[in-house]
Amino acid sequence: MNSIKIIDADSHVYEVEETFAHLPKEFEYRRPVPITLKPKVEAPYLGVDNAFWLVDGKVVNSPWGKGAVQIGCPLTSELAKMKVFSVESQSLRDVNARVRDLDKAGVDIQVLYSSLFLVPLSDDDVLETALMKSYNTWIAERCSHHPERLKWAAVLPLRQPHEAVKEISRVKDMGAVSLEVYGTVGDRFLHKPEFDPVWAAASDANLPICVHVGWSYPPLRASCDDFMSSIIVSFGLPLMVGFYSFVGGGILDRFPKLEVGFLEGGAGWIPWFMERMDHYYPVASFFMKSFGQSALTTKRPSDYADRIYVTCEADETLLPQVIECLGEDKIMVSEDMPHFEEREGSMKELDRRSDISESQKRKILHENPARFYRLA
Repeated sequence: MNSIKIIDADSHVYEVEETFAHLPKEFEYRRPVPITLKPKVEAPYLGVDNAFWLVDGKVVNSPWGKGAVQIGCPLTSELAKMKVFSVESQSLRDVNARVRDLDKAGVDIQVLYSSLFLVPLSDDDVLETALMKSYNTWIAERCSHHPERLKWAAVLPLRQPHEAVKEISRVKDMGAVSLEVYGTVGDRFLHKPEFDPVWAAASDANLPICVHVGWSYPPLRASCDDFMSSIIVSFGLPLMVGFYSFVGGGILDRFPKLEVGFLEGGAGWIPWFMERMDHYYPVASFFMKSFGQSALTTKRPSDYADRIYVTCEADETLLPQVIECLGEDKIMVSEDMPHFEEREGSMKELDRRSDISESQKRKILHENPARFYRLA
């Protein structure tokens, strides 16, 4: 695969204090604060994850207890020092260090997503919007040092849809290649009418929506009190809720030019979930008509497969079935840098597989993400 440019469709940056240097003056005093405790002394129960963010006097991340969340930053933790990537690379404080890590991994272009916004930071919608805008300004500046290697997704302040619409126009001009959202907006589904202006603006801007795993649904998060349930249930399942909203809830039906990707949740669940949605589509259509309502979509969910992209794990055994379900033009792969589960090069691992054809590998590693992200 040396003849093609390898595109990493989903990796991350870990936010630092400078991320929020672009807040409006009225919010400067409410900037997120990183707190670090001495490991094994002040908080031994935190293990190596001994740092957390404080926003409006509340702890954002805690690896255990009710509502457990593990983000990976602040980068003053013992965990950050254990990684193969330097703190400077993880945070993009040294953009050249990240580019050197790309070279080591055999990656030519990397698309970066937020880490801290995987969990809501504040109950104040206006502050949350301001934090997201500051992040977008910061990540655009960081990536501008190597724009040919580093691309970025803008986070969208969906809790204020009118602000999200304005932000789409701004980040488009700043060079964003996609729009990062999560499976729900609190307890609201993405196909609710109040979000339609956002999807319309994204479609008009020709920017794809990327639904990323994250702790977006409060009831699920409140039910999880350990790392395993948190990462599998409250972190992973909202992605499927978002999939329903776009495919079964009518978003793709109402906005025929919009494309959507589903990131970091693997791909093996899609054939099963799509099949279940197809199975219930005629049943739901029948009963909705009997209630005097129209069906949410005009086609079966699987009929929208040509506008759905997904990132896979390089070692997924069900990848051939996913290709059969969605088509070989809709699969991408991520290095997931600089997360802890990085596996010595996902791109190289995929290239070694014998159950995927060489043409399919070429599409997964380059052609599909290039098309999805509108990269020349």
